This record gives sequence, C-alpha cells and structure tokens, in this order.
Amino acid sequence: MLGWAAVGAVENVVVVNGEPVILTDPSQAWDWYDMQVLYNLYSPLVYPTAEGGIEPHIASAWTPVDGDLAHWEVTLNSGYKFHDGSEITADDVVWSAIRYKTMGGGGMAGVSCVSAKDPSTVVFTLGQPNAVFPETLTYFYVLNKDLIMANIEDGDYGGNGDYGNAWLQTHDAGSGPYVMASHNSGVALEATRFEDYFLGWAGTGNSDEVPIDRVIFMMEAEYSTLLLMLKNRELDLDANGGWSLGQLADIVDLEGVRVNYVWSEDVTVYLNATLPPTDDEHFRKAILHAYDYDAVMDPYAPYGAVEGSVLLSAMAGHTPVEPQPRKKDLEKARAELALSKYADRLDEVTLVGHYCGGLTYEEDILLQLQADMAGLGVTMEVAGPLWPQYSGECGTPDTTPNFTVWLFGPQSWPAHDFYTYQFYHGPNWIFSSHWYFEDAELIRLLEETRATTDLAERIELYERIQPMIASHALALYAYEKPKPYVSQDYIVGPLEQIEFIGPNVNMHNWRINLTLKEQIAGD
Repeated sequence: MLGWAAVGAVENVVVVNGEPVILTDPSQAWDWYDMQVLYNLYSPLVYPTAEGGIEPHIASAWTPVDGDLAHWEVTLNSGYKFHDGSEITADDVVWSAIRYKTMGGGGMAGVSCVSAKDPSTVVFTLGQPNAVFPETLTYFYVLNKDLIMANIEDGDYGGNGDYGNAWLQTHDAGSGPYVMASHNSGVALEATRFEDYFLGWAGTGNSDEVPIDRVIFMMEAEYSTLLLMLKNRELDLDANGGWSLGQLADIVDLEGVRVNYVWSEDVTVYLNATLPPTDDEHFRKAILHAYDYDAVMDPYAPYGAVEGSVLLSAMAGHTPVEPQPRKKDLEKARAELALSKYADRLDEVTLVGHYCGGLTYEEDILLQLQADMAGLGVTMEVAGPLWPQYSGECGTPDTTPNFTVWLFGPQSWPAHDFYTYQFYHGPNWIFSSHWYFEDAELIRLLEETRATTDLAERIELYERIQPMIASHALALYAYEKPKPYVSQDYIVGPLEQIEFIGPNVNMHNWRINLTLKEQIAGD
C-alpha cells in the first residue's frame, strides 16, 4: 500500500487509515468503519452536536404531531442538493425510508409508515411512542431516488430490481461533502470534494489552511508498514487507534506527527446472567471484587484512560458505577462466593471468557481476570475467536460464554439511548444481549426515557438507571480509553470536536496546510 500519497509533494490529498470500507450501500452499512466513511458521502437528516444533542442538517425541524410521540413531522431545508445537482425533496426521504425498511437498514425498524405531507415535509409513524426518535435520524442518510432507479439491475425487490445495490458499491447517491471516485471493497475508497456542498467550505482564518480536495480511505493493520508510511508522509491521518502501548510510545516520538484524542471508548466485559456460574448474582459480584482494575488500566492512564461505567465520563448525567467495587478485594470476593449457590462446589465450575481475536488489550483483561479467579480457586478458560465466530456466538444465551469483552464507542444514534435502552432493554441488538437479564423496574424506567421529551428530565432518568444496572453486576467496566488519532502536523482538525462515531472522520471537519506540507517535504 506504500506510495498511494507519494504522487506529488504538495498534492491536496489526504490518506486516512483505519477505514476498511466494505459496505457502501447505506441500507446495508452498519459497522462504524462504514458509517464514518458514509458521513463523507451522504448527509443525514439531522446532525449530532458536540454537546450531545442534535441540530438541523437536511431537516430544519422535527415535531411530534399534536404531541403524539408516535407521529413525527420532519421539515426539510429548501435548496439542498444531491451531487448530481438535483434538489433533495420529501419524495427522496420517503423513498429512502421505504428502501431502508425493505432492506433492513437505516434505523427504520420501529417505523410503521412514512409519507410526504408536501414537497418539504415528511411524516413518520412509529409502532410505539419514542421521544428520542429524532436522534436516530443521525444515521438516516437521504438517497437520490431518481439516480438510483436509473441504475438498478435485476434483483430480489420486484420492480425495484436490486434497488441499485450493485451500482452503489462503486458510486454514491448522496449529498455529502465528498463524492465517491472509486472503491475497492475492503482495500480503499477514494472521494473528491463536492464544491457545491450546502454547508460550504469556510476557512479557519489561516489562508494556508484549505479544504481537502481528495481523500483516500484505506485499511492497513501491519504496524511496521504504518510506521514507515507515517515517517515517509505517505499516511496523513490514522483514525484506527488500535495501537499497543509500545507502538503508541513510538508514534508519539515521531517528528512532525501528533496524537490527538478525538473521542473515548468503553472497554467492558459483559457477563452472561443465564450461564452457570455467572447466573448467580453473588458469584458475579465476587468476580467484580476479585478483578484487579488498576493492573490493567494503569498502563493506559498516561494516555488518558479513566474508570469505566455505563455512560462515558464526558456524557451528561454520567454517574460512577457504584456499588461496583473499583479495587481488588479478595476478602469481599470470598464473602460473595460464600453466599452463592456454587459455594460448596467451586472446583466443579469453569468460567469461559472470549475476546475478539487479535485485540491484545481485550486479551489482557481476560488474562488478568483468569489470574484473579485462580486466586479464589476458580478455573477460567480464555480464548480469542476471530470476529465472525466471536460475534456470531453472542446471539443466544446457550452459545454466549460467561464473559465477552467489547469496545463500544459513542454512537450518535443516539448516545444515551445506545448505552442504556439498546443495551439493557432485552435482546434488541445482537452485541448488547450478552447478559440475558431482565429487571421489570429497570425496563419500566428505560421505556420511560423514550416517553420523555424534556432532555433534562430524561437525563435524570439515566442517572437513576445507571446504579440499577450496576447493582446487578451485569458487566465489569474495565476502563474508558480515549481514541488516539495520529496525524501529520500539516493536517488540521477536527475543527469541531464531536465525540461520536461518524462525524469525527467527516473530512469537511478537517483542513490541510499546504504551505506547511511543502516545507516538510523540502526538509
């Protein structure tokens, strides 16, 4: 992959690593890698803000019809255009919603009907009231109906053929700040700047800092290759952030390269509450007391790691996860074990913990836990199956091991709801159904959050919910670590720090200093 950017010393091009784009059809894309690239090609109806709310984007307003949270009227801005110059209308939004619903994407699972009231107004009818529905529209990318229908092939959707799926692998039908130029699935996607983007291309006040004309999203995981690319100025921005501690130390020492922590992630171990012996709450609490948090978190502390919890520490309403202990205490662990139904047969039980193969920081957590449980006389097996097997086994209680380690960044779909309702209101989402545990009062409060329109009141509910979740010992919150972005000094950004997956790699939010790039190239 070396040499992609080395075609001109001061060419206005930025190579971004960490985005192995595979699914470029918004109706299929779901991984955050895909989502971050789609934020460049497409425009969502609303946009997440740095404060954690949403602001107008394609949509200028959103209102419940007559106060009914199951009916939402969304008004579109006028004059906003797709890449082909055609204007975005309510018809495009309705058609996009139907396409999402038909193909199973776009967050439309809870939508039962969508219609155009007039050319600039769309009405969404939901299966049940939902106060946070407007926030889910941060991932509703509006598609160009006429352009896609002009490029359909034979497929499974009747008169809609393949709904343009094949064509969308190498083209886009969006209105975002960049236009797809080429795409080699899983290798690289190239995009060029859309000069007529409706938000414009305002400067930073420094005449040397200009919009980025061409972006190449790529994926390279080999550390030695990435380090060489950074040294040779062939890699401009790494947004993957999966560096080991030793690698990050090497990168920090590179001349002309800086590390910027753009957003934080929760590294969490989830406990299957139906599988012996973690089906016993006392046993689960013993695990939390036995774990040596500091041993795993302390090495990351110089890079901004802090204690983990249900919500990220920067989110409004964040509360510590007490009564979960934060220090290793084997005496308390033994006391909880003595209260468990497995107290008299610890030698008969075996804990199983899985992490995603290749992620050493996840493996480190389980190996520490394995050592800690051995101190209690409990056997634990640790394995790291690769992603397809790892994600697949977490779909049912019987196939999910006692422990699964997950890294969750702040989704803008929407963040508070993502970390609470989506995780703890039953098996709504495959990666948040690992504990298989239900608490009637917790579920009632979670449902109340979706019936509460006032944000301050909703935050108060989240504050009540967090200690309830922690009290059942459903998860071990290992730590929260910032996401390190590595960039050349001539790359400027992000101009606005929006701590959500998607907007942080929207290259409209970045600039390039070509004068500085030329100086560095000449050194």
